[in-house]
Order: sequence, then C-alpha cells, then structure tokens
Amino acid sequence: MLSMIKTFLGLDFYTSELDDFLMDFDKRHPKLSRSQRMELDKYKRVYERRDKPEEPSADKSFWAGF
Repeated sequence: MLSMIKTFLGLDFYTSELDDFLMDFDKRHPKLSRSQRMELDKYKRVYERRDKPEEPSADKSFWAGF
C-alpha cells in the first residue's frame, strides 16, 4: 500500500540535476566517439569473459613445462 502511494506521488526514485543533464546530453548526442566505441567494446569483452568463463583444459597443467 505504501509503495503504491509513493508511486502515485512520484517518490519512487530521485534523479539529480546532473543525471538529468547527462540523460539529455545522451539523447542529443546519440553517436559515440571512436574512443567511446573502443571502451564499450572492451567492456563487452570483459563482461563476456566474466559471465562465460572458459573451462581450463584437462590436458594442460601448470607443471607440464617443468
């Protein structure tokens, strides 16, 4: 019940003036720069490796080269 009242009054979340500015800026400038694209690609690779780690192969051993 309280959550419905908060929603009705618009008190669910707060966005700062800075957040509003950045959201407006992103809407007005949708095209990413080269460095932004490179950063986005880098973090996509990081997230992919984090979420789907590769299984270490059974035939390789740390001590195999010694």
